[in-house]
Amino acid sequence: MARRLLQLLALAVAVAVAIGAGTLVRRHLEGPDPVDTVRAATRAYATGDCSALKEVSETPVDVRCSDVTQIRDSYRSQGLRPSTFAYDLVARQGDVATVRISYERDGTPQEEIVRLERRAGDWKIAPPVSSFG
Repeated sequence: MARRLLQLLALAVAVAVAIGAGTLVRRHLEGPDPVDTVRAATRAYATGDCSALKEVSETPVDVRCSDVTQIRDSYRSQGLRPSTFAYDLVARQGDVATVRISYERDGTPQEEIVRLERRAGDWKIAPPVSSFG
């Protein structure tokens, strides 16, 4: 009985190691995760780091540093800290992904959806899609 239990435990450990190794290899081959890119963007906004935001933006020329500063100030005045945000991959198909950011502002749940596109192996925040009505 003890031998069987040890065999099952060894099998469980082997499966866990194989899953972990596969995940690491996949992440290495695919590059950064879209969620990591969105986390980096919210950290850049929270600290007012315009350069960091440009690095994760698909169109860095469109990132206005004055806007980044205003958003940083807004985060601070509202007590928003990206370390408390929840990030969830909503969809990923080919080189397009969508990430949901969930957080609370004044005790009220908030959500934002961020669209990303993979360019040269890196996930970048895509510009908002304009709608005509």
